[in-house]
Amino acid sequence: MRNRIVSCLLIFFLLAGIGIFVLPQREVSAMEKRPLAHNADITVDTIRDGTLSATLENILKDQFYARDSLTGLYYRIKTLLNKPFASAGVDTEGLQDVEFTFLSDNVIEINDGYLINNILLYDDQKAYLATSRGYNVNEAAAAYPDIRTYVYFPTRLEEILDVGNDLNYGLNYRNSYLHQLSDSIRTDRLKIETVADYETYFQKSDFHWNARGAYQGYSDIITMISKDFDLDPVRPVREEISYPYEFHGNISSQVGQLGETDHITDLLLEGIGDYDYTVNGIPVDLHAVKEDYAAHGNTTQYSDFDYYFGDNAFERIFDFHQEDKPNILIFADSFTNVTQEWIASHFNKTVIIDLRAKDDSFSLQRYVEDYDIDIFLVTMYYQNLYFNGNMYIPIN
Repeated sequence: MRNRIVSCLLIFFLLAGIGIFVLPQREVSAMEKRPLAHNADITVDTIRDGTLSATLENILKDQFYARDSLTGLYYRIKTLLNKPFASAGVDTEGLQDVEFTFLSDNVIEINDGYLINNILLYDDQKAYLATSRGYNVNEAAAAYPDIRTYVYFPTRLEEILDVGNDLNYGLNYRNSYLHQLSDSIRTDRLKIETVADYETYFQKSDFHWNARGAYQGYSDIITMISKDFDLDPVRPVREEISYPYEFHGNISSQVGQLGETDHITDLLLEGIGDYDYTVNGIPVDLHAVKEDYAAHGNTTQYSDFDYYFGDNAFERIFDFHQEDKPNILIFADSFTNVTQEWIASHFNKTVIIDLRAKDDSFSLQRYVEDYDIDIFLVTMYYQNLYFNGNMYIPIN
């Protein structure tokens, strides 16, 4: 009996291996949103230098039959073995008694299938980075005292959720950052007082905010800056758009696409007006890709969020030709991809810099002088705001 089982397994794996090279091969993983190894180049040179064997090994791993389903099954079994815990809450009643389950070491499922990253425990290196990042922003503000500086925090639930016996150090990281800022730097945050607030503002399977969360962030930012500058009021929503295409976000992809799917949502605001827009110096139609997504969905290797709202370019510039309005320089990450047009509509020129993609040619002084900057705004997801060393602002 045992020999029969072993023989069946050997035959199965043999047929599966042959099928990988006979059946059509996938070029992109819908789960991981990355190109898959396929179509080995068999030549004398690839055989001699060993690249053929490495390529075949990658093809076997990437094209194995039912690979995505088996990965998802693994995490589903792991979830069944984990028991849900009850949160002790933080400092608001609305965050008490939250049920959650650890799906992996770094992914938690909370009420209604929402996925978040693990809470922020204390780490010496992270504490140092959060402090030094705040110090860096303060130094940039001090170097240009005639430019008003603002910082906005797009709060996520894992920054403030207490999971039982483990102390969430998220707010301490924020306080370490804030402690480095002078009183002249205005700050604000996305207010998350209850889990319902979080579910209103964020996607289920992705760490990015949805259109409603982005709109609240945009409203907070414009209201904050309007305390010092004469800006147009926050623009009302003309239409809310929800696309039918389902996708798994980047948190879900860490656990085999376990959990609920998301839909891209967007808002059309009143009174945006006309503008010129460039990405890394090249004129771009911001709405062309959105129109293509509306017609065909996402057919690329990129996540739906990145495809629809735009990849993380180093430099994006809006020119609304409003000479009576100030010019703003924003240090941002992908969260601003949703809000960029809305925010820029309140200014003359808006320069958005993602320092993760910078090179040695970046000069803060040059941007300040070339675009006659009046305002600095720093707004990023907490991992980039506190801990990403690539986000340091080079000060000339």
